[in-house]
Amino acid sequence: MAKRKLKKFAEVSSFDNCFFLSFEQSREEGLPLKGKWNKEFFKNDNPIVLELGCGKGEYTVGLAKRYPNKNFIGVDIKG
Repeated sequence: MAKRKLKKFAEVSSFDNCFFLSFEQSREEGLPLKGKWNKEFFKNDNPIVLELGCGKGEYTVGLAKRYPNKNFIGVDIKG
């Protein structure tokens, strides 16, 4: 893997709103926020909008700014 890509992964892993969970972890430990996103992460009762294949998340962030009364989760799979 290129050094640049490793640097990007390291940077993204430092962000408060990014979660990394391997398939193996999810099978062994379960999904820690399953059914608890509003209560434990967002701390409100707004509806959740899920964007799959969000890439870097620019579109998801734009939607979140436009619709502050909703909670947005963007999911992407990286190598």
